Amino acid sequence: MHFGRMKLPIVFIVVSLTTLSFNSCSSIQAGIYLVSIDSLNGETILQNQINVKIFLEDIISEYDQFSMEAFERTGVSFQFKRTKLLTHSFYLLTNNAGEYHTLSFYGTNISFYSEGAWALDTDSDMESYEQYTRGNNRWDVREVFFDNVIDVRMTLMNVIDMIDRGTTFYYRDHIKKKPNMNNCNTALHETVVFNGA
Repeated sequence: MHFGRMKLPIVFIVVSLTTLSFNSCSSIQAGIYLVSIDSLNGETILQNQINVKIFLEDIISEYDQFSMEAFERTGVSFQFKRTKLLTHSFYLLTNNAGEYHTLSFYGTNISFYSEGAWALDTDSDMESYEQYTRGNNRWDVREVFFDNVIDVRMTLMNVIDMIDRGTTFYYRDHIKKKPNMNNCNTALHETVVFNGA
């Protein structure tokens, strides 16, 4: 079945309401997470964070073989333009062979507050970046900090520090900052370090 671009938000709302009628709250959370973020649920992403940390530590040991960029995109696939509230930020790590990974901070539940977790290569980050590189900017992706070179080693050390501290996710943190909380946008802005800074 094919739905036009304008019908996607309506379809999402109808599916969400139907799901509400027949399922528990945890099933709804998992369904929304699946549709908007990743095929893994938030609990799995949280448990996998230790593997993300190990991966980043490996990169730090050979950081001169990697470059980093930062991007913003729409919060969900059916959103047409980034808005102040619904903007998602992510890093792109690329090695000298051209292999790349995305890295970003997520809430582990679809709610105002939840545990936060750093994730690699989520479905939505990868899909939005890959479509962007193919000339399809449906996710309204744009590079940020393109005038600066990101310090891979120091930035990843900051990400690992945030993992070690355990950070609460607050979805509006980039609009109304709360202490010891982050969302994808503030987590990126608080961890990024530029060469020469």
